[in-house]
Amino acid sequence: MMGLNNKGKAGCGCLIFLLVLCMVLVALFIHPVSLKLLAGRLVFADPIVPADALYVPRFLEDKNGEVYLDAFKEYLAGNGKAICIEDDQVLGVSIKEIVGRMAKQRGIKEDAIKKVEVGIEGEAAAAKVQEFFSRVGAKKVIILVPEYASRRFHLMFGDADSPGKVIFLVKPVPVSYFKKEKWWGNESSRAAIQREGYSLGAVLFSRFKYGAQDNQKQ
Repeated sequence: MMGLNNKGKAGCGCLIFLLVLCMVLVALFIHPVSLKLLAGRLVFADPIVPADALYVPRFLEDKNGEVYLDAFKEYLAGNGKAICIEDDQVLGVSIKEIVGRMAKQRGIKEDAIKKVEVGIEGEAAAAKVQEFFSRVGAKKVIILVPEYASRRFHLMFGDADSPGKVIFLVKPVPVSYFKKEKWWGNESSRAAIQREGYSLGAVLFSRFKYGAQDNQKQ
């Protein structure tokens, strides 16, 4: 369970993720068994224990708020003292306000919903989120994401050798719009995999870029 990773290290499992990315790019030409294994490789799960907060990043494709609903379940189970969400605007209404209404309908007080201003992506976003939770004094945070994005978030937030940093636990959430068993035959699932491949590639490129720069300086 790990805090934010050191950007200068180009190793740390990146070759594995690069292999996954290459598989995404040729996925439509691979046997269905391999395609199924690919989706499985994108999933990562930490053991979940009670934490200081639950954090839900923004996923545009989660139109029905399924990840937020799972966060409500974890909150009611006592696994988080607050639900922190990456805020955004939808038709002029903040995500925090929308999620607050959803929470209230389920018996959760609206003040349990906190917003996190991010506004960027990739490892820069991870650094901003880490800084936010450090500032509010959180020691342990559960990140809830669609299952196909869980490996990427583990990569961005995973560093067991970072004493003093917030510990992030990744919880993959199954969502109805992603059919893991036969994603290649479903339009919304293919779109999710394509977006995830791009996002994962951006993180890996950042890792190798900074790693190469650091190696040149030594």
